Amino acid sequence: MNHELTGMFESVDRMSVEGFLSYLTDDVVFRFGNSPEVVGKEGVRAAIESFFTQIASLEHILQGVWSEANTTIMRFDTYYTQHDGTIINVPCCVVVHFNASRLINDYRIHIDISPLFSSASAGNVIQASA
Repeated sequence: MNHELTGMFESVDRMSVEGFLSYLTDDVVFRFGNSPEVVGKEGVRAAIESFFTQIASLEHILQGVWSEANTTIMRFDTYYTQHDGTIINVPCCVVVHFNASRLINDYRIHIDISPLFSSASAGNVIQASA
């Protein structure tokens, strides 16, 4: 994974909204799972801040990366820690497109986060709360 993306995911895993936003263009198009597209940094800020209130922490473990021209595809295992301490593993794929200044102007997260909010997520639970 290139330097820009390594730093970006370190910011995400620290739940640093400002750090994450610094990698995006002002008019970025962002889509998380099956949620509607959000256009612009301020819309992304609101969406990410809202999502971060629903979890205690997260960690991305890179499983693969592919790049072609200005597009990079990454496959992750993402570990979400809920507020009660339960850790849920959810696989995801992220597709980003860079502009000429190497800022991301299109960001797509392909993920099903329903196990994070479902009592039927036993197959995804890594560590249950005590």
